[in-house]
Amino acid sequence: MWKFAILTQLSLALVLTACGNRDPVDEEAVAPAGNLLGDMAANGLASPANAATAESVRQAALPAATGGLSWTYRQQDRAALFGPPGSPAFSIQCQKPREGEAQLIFVRHLPPSRAGTATLSFTGNGQAASLPVSAVINPGGVGGEWRAMVAPNEHARDVAEAFAGPGTVEVSVSGTAPLVVPSSAEPRRVFSDCLGG
Repeated sequence: MWKFAILTQLSLALVLTACGNRDPVDEEAVAPAGNLLGDMAANGLASPANAATAESVRQAALPAATGGLSWTYRQQDRAALFGPPGSPAFSIQCQKPREGEAQLIFVRHLPPSRAGTATLSFTGNGQAASLPVSAVINPGGVGGEWRAMVAPNEHARDVAEAFAGPGTVEVSVSGTAPLVVPSSAEPRRVFSDCLGG
């Protein structure tokens, strides 16, 4: 009887060895091919797989700024203003005092609904940047603007990068509708004045 048990175990071991040479999961199913690059590895995804693709999809969906809105440059105060003539919606200024460091001043000419601070965000040309912005309310509580003052540092350079390309830039204050502005020579001139480049 014990010989039968040994033979049965030996037979079973031989059968398992013959069948067990191949893993039941194909190696090709476990690891993707090593020659896929970037978004090619993301076929079948419902949304873009990287920031550059997401930005180009977003840019295609944004309406171009029209309706008499354009950039102008004022030499006397080193300012680029965007909006209808005489009533800017957004401005960037390079303020250079006689002493001390230059500052970039960003103003979203939109009356704040409340006092306090918010975030001024810039998204465009594959870049995103944010700055803290303060509500400036006119005396009497009517009107005002959102204002950010920034030294020529990395935060200012991040904003300049958003304006460096040919596409549009979305400018938004948290809790308000975004303003879509074209990137053009006027804001780049202000950044060059303050950032030296």
